[in-house]
Amino acid sequence: MTATDESTAMADAIRAQLALAIEPQEFDGPEFRKDPFPLYKRLRDHHPIYQDLFHKNWVVSRYDDIVDVFQNNDDFNRAQYDPKGEYEFGKKHVFGPNILEYGNSDEHRFLRNVVADQFVGNRLQGFLPFIEQIARELMGQIWAKSADDIAQGFSDTGEVELVSQFTNQFPIRVISNMLGLPREDEDMFVRWYQHLIEGLGFGGEHFAKGMQARNEMWEYLDPLILRAEDAPGEDLVSRIVHAEFRGQRMNADEIKGFIALLLAAGGDTTDKAIANMWYHMLYTRPDQFENEVQRDPSLWTNVFTEMMRYDPVVHTQGRRTTHEIKIHGEVIPERANIIMYLAAGNRDERVFKDPDTFDILRDDLHMGRELRSGRYPDGKHGHLGFGMGQHFCMGYAMARQEAIIASTRLAEAMKNPRPKFPDHPGITSPVMGSGGFRAPEELWIQFDVN
Repeated sequence: MTATDESTAMADAIRAQLALAIEPQEFDGPEFRKDPFPLYKRLRDHHPIYQDLFHKNWVVSRYDDIVDVFQNNDDFNRAQYDPKGEYEFGKKHVFGPNILEYGNSDEHRFLRNVVADQFVGNRLQGFLPFIEQIARELMGQIWAKSADDIAQGFSDTGEVELVSQFTNQFPIRVISNMLGLPREDEDMFVRWYQHLIEGLGFGGEHFAKGMQARNEMWEYLDPLILRAEDAPGEDLVSRIVHAEFRGQRMNADEIKGFIALLLAAGGDTTDKAIANMWYHMLYTRPDQFENEVQRDPSLWTNVFTEMMRYDPVVHTQGRRTTHEIKIHGEVIPERANIIMYLAAGNRDERVFKDPDTFDILRDDLHMGRELRSGRYPDGKHGHLGFGMGQHFCMGYAMARQEAIIASTRLAEAMKNPRPKFPDHPGITSPVMGSGGFRAPEELWIQFDVN
């Protein structure tokens, strides 16, 4: 080989390497906010462990690697601060002290064990009538508005903007009713919830609004907690106030922090889940909506599960290494930030067939109730949207029930539901600087009223 040939070959190799390179700025661009999946595939195929020098993160994107991190609490921790250190937990978090801050510590296990059984099994079943009631009330408002529009000659058919008129309100009203809060204060809790979610981002204005909402809500909750201590009822506030683990209860700030977590994180994920399910039924797979789900409403559970795989509400979770770790030949330093892209793992071709197709009838995805172990009797893989192991989402059962009940009731009430507009901008991540999760910003649906 001549010197010229060697130079050409070297140049080709460099160009090929550059073509596969990932620039950290790509994670901040509008294309990633809209459609992150091409970048996820590049990560899985060429950079299964990627060092993002700009954001100071190490990115994990393959399904099996994400599962390994979830299941390994010795090498990976969720906490940023030492629970025995000087940091005042809750001081810089819009929720106040909560289980998300405590990592793998004894404090985390205590708070989780105090409240975990409130959201599964028989206790959850007792709250299902609340979920049904709120769904019907909100739909009643939608149908009344549609009738008024028709009466005024604005439209020949009913229509609803599902996000603002239903999904933004439904989960938070369910949770506030479960907590036993006055019905007349629901609108105030919806406002607080929206500001708390914005405050999860890094924007100063968003954080200030979140902290103000937290302080207002905490002041509001103080007398309710005192009342629950003296005269407990069957509401969730009373259950949380009096719940014990090994003879110990949560203090007042921990109770308020957990309620804030319920209102914001629990409400927003369910809100977005319902919107995402309907977006996919109307725009991604209208054939399956018409031919399968409309004929068999029990398939809404499949819609929920496939949505959580295909484009889940939450795309990332973070951990920190407890010591040096070696993954795919890369040595990750101690206390390094690990970002697990759950949505990238959910599209891993090594696990799921034809992963870029939304299919509620796929035979390689576990469609039933999620398990924290991630190991299912049918031998299929599950989605990663609720996490796994010690930090498996406590509200998974409630989120699933709410989303399925709400979607079932909507489908029953709306005759011949269809998109109002032929084109839709799709599911997007929230604007830079604010908190929140992936969902359509609007979703207009038309339906027959006669």
